[in-house]
Amino acid sequence: MIETPDYLELAELLRRLGHTEMPSNFHGALCGALCVLEPERLGLEALLVDHAEGLSQLSADDREGLLRLRDEAIADLSSTDMSFEPLLPDDAMSLSLRVDALAAWCGGFLYGLSGSRPLDLRALSDEARETLRDFSDFTQAGFDASADIETEEGAYAELVEYVRMGAQLLFLEMHPRPPAADAPSDTVH
Repeated sequence: MIETPDYLELAELLRRLGHTEMPSNFHGALCGALCVLEPERLGLEALLVDHAEGLSQLSADDREGLLRLRDEAIADLSSTDMSFEPLLPDDAMSLSLRVDALAAWCGGFLYGLSGSRPLDLRALSDEARETLRDFSDFTQAGFDASADIETEEGAYAELVEYVRMGAQLLFLEMHPRPPAADAPSDTVH
């Protein structure tokens, strides 16, 4: 079975396709698009719309890896156990790179959210609109090399957690689930 590509593997795959953005930007755009589209209809052509000519260059393993990345994002975003994680560099990478990747993820998310179909912000909850404003602000995030590294690491971890929860909140709000058939009813007989 083909594994879902990690950050560095996705970077290499995208590089081969001529994609110059960070892998986190690609993953953010994927997750944003999943929020507004029917997830099962987002195929490779839509994932790589700007690089469709490169699809024929992808190996079967690369194609399968990208589809697994999509399927994993769908499963995690729709999960009630709040297991979603944005695809970002691991802690072995510099904090500066991780902050840049988080900013790129947020930018990609907003692009994916807005690039697929018109989005009526008025139809969203106040919390969802605030999350989108925050994501927009996070696209400007930067690393202050003169600041205390532990403080900066803590701030970064808090931002990642906020993005993780915010993306899942947005997905679940835009894809409401019907109540389970075996869920207890609030009606009294």
